[in-house]
Parts: sequence; C-alpha cells; structure tokens
Amino acid sequence: MGSQDLSRRTFIKYGIAAAEAIALGLAGCRFNASTTPSYATSHRGVRPTRVDVHGHTVRGLTADRVISLMDKAGISHMVLMARGQNDSLTFEIYQQYPQRILPFVSSMGPAWYRQDERVLSYAEKQLSTGIFMGVGEVMLRYYGKPLRNEPEVNVPADSPFIKKLSDIVENYNAVMLVHMEAEAGAIRSLVNLLNYNKKLRLIWAHCGTAPRVGLKTIGPSDIAALMDRHPNLYTDISNTQPKSVAPSVEFRRTPITDDSGKLFPKYKELLEKHSDRVLFGLDTNYKDCWAEEPFKQWVKWADKVVAQLKDSKDAERIMHENAEELFNI
Repeated sequence: MGSQDLSRRTFIKYGIAAAEAIALGLAGCRFNASTTPSYATSHRGVRPTRVDVHGHTVRGLTADRVISLMDKAGISHMVLMARGQNDSLTFEIYQQYPQRILPFVSSMGPAWYRQDERVLSYAEKQLSTGIFMGVGEVMLRYYGKPLRNEPEVNVPADSPFIKKLSDIVENYNAVMLVHMEAEAGAIRSLVNLLNYNKKLRLIWAHCGTAPRVGLKTIGPSDIAALMDRHPNLYTDISNTQPKSVAPSVEFRRTPITDDSGKLFPKYKELLEKHSDRVLFGLDTNYKDCWAEEPFKQWVKWADKVVAQLKDSKDAERIMHENAEELFNI
C-alpha cells in the first residue's frame, strides 16, 4: 500500500509512527518468489506465487509465525480475518507486514449473528481508514460445531441487515466473503442479494460444498450456473480438502478431490469454466491449522488440484492472478 492510499483518518486512528512505517515500506519485504516451490508444474521452469484469500487470526498467533509459514509455502499475500469481533490482532500483524497482509473487518461474533446494526457502523468506520480490504467471514448459514461451543447461524443474504452491509462494502470498493451452506432457501436469498447489489464483489467460500450432515444441497454444476448469471460472484477452494490431507485437523465439508488429490469431474469442470473467479485459500480457522505440517500439506494439495486443469493459465489465475486483480495487488 503506497503513501497515497493513507488517509488522514489512518494517521489519527493508528498513530503517526505506524502510518509512517506503512508509507515508507519498512516492513513486509521478505517474500522472494524465487525461493519457493512450484505447484506441480516445475517442468514449465517457473516458480509461481500464491495469494491466500481465506486466512483467520486465532489467539496466540504472531506476525512472525504467519510470515514464516507464508514464506515456506510461497504465499505472497494473505487475507486475514479474526475469529471473533476483535480486529486488533489482524491489524497488529498487518502493521508489521503491510505489504503481505490483506486485512478484513471481522464479522464473526454474536452481534453480527443477531443483526445488531451497530456493527454496520463499526464496519464502515474500519473500511473508511483505507486499510481494511473487505468484510468477512460473513456467516449467513452455518450449522456450528457444538464441541467447539459454536452457535448455529441463519442470517438471510437478502435481509435488510446484509443488504445494508453490501452497500457499505460496495461503496468502499471492498470485498465481502461469506460462509453459506448451499441449501435451497439460502441460495434464493443469495440470488436476491446479488440482484439487489450488482456491483458487490462477493466470495462464496468453500466452492459451495456442504458439511457431512446428509443435507440435500446444490452441486458444482448449479454453482457454475449461478456464476454464469452473476459476474461478481467468486468462490474459493478453502476447506475442501479430503481428510487424508491433514488427518490431525478437523474437517467437516465434502471434499472436491478424492483421497489421492484427484479432482472429481464436476469440480474440475467448475474450476475450468470459471477459472477467472475461483480463488486459492486455506482457511486457517483454528490454532491447529497454523501448525507447519498441515499448512504445507494443504498447499501441496492445492498445487496438485490446479495442476490437473487443462489450461496451465487456469492454475495461474486461481492461485494468484484473480486475487491480484480483485485486491489490486
């Protein structure tokens, strides 16, 4: 982020010293793509970068830990969203590495789930600083995990609350990232939102996959049809790995590959048809996700996924080019 992007409010809100560090680029310059492994395409003689659009800050996480894992995995930039309503850790990590971190205003908390409109003013204030790039992970329909004391969430995408949020996000040319189980009613509400705000850039996380709870949901061909009709609808491949990729980490979603990493045909078709709006992401939503081994295994799995696409340019789009365009990197 250059000095021209720093608003007066940034200096007031976060302090002159922090703003000067950002403006002068004194932090976040360690990444070197030439030292990173390539994603299953080394025969092409390139070592491409990656942009992770789905990362979460968790308690105890440090900036150096984030950057160390990013460097080892060849990730040039990462979206970070807090689990909870406190954005201070996200900003702290961004402040140390502003050239690497894409901070989002967190929308994961009780006030958001009960549609308390005071959080809309908070989100607008954060976006107005020019630092935060989006809002997420907006939980529209989420079943929760009782063992982790997580609530079930049902906030319709076409509710007045989410429509107001979409107007705020679009007004600041930011991005909204949502979690939504692909139930028929939820899909209808999402379509209504996209029809209401045709300029909103929205990432529907997890390729529309569903938890393993036996629900009748739409499939990848239906998601592709939605993307056909709504050019500002994106998706990411986060948290769509099979259990075999990282056995020690909890997964509940249906994977897009088999245990060996081979793409299921319908998901291969989705990724190829909409390679201009599919994004790479990991979803480091719990502390154990930040362990080095699962982190590296997920990246290797994603490399293998995009290496199966017919056009090698599709891999470049999914792994970094789409995100670079979306976030003006």
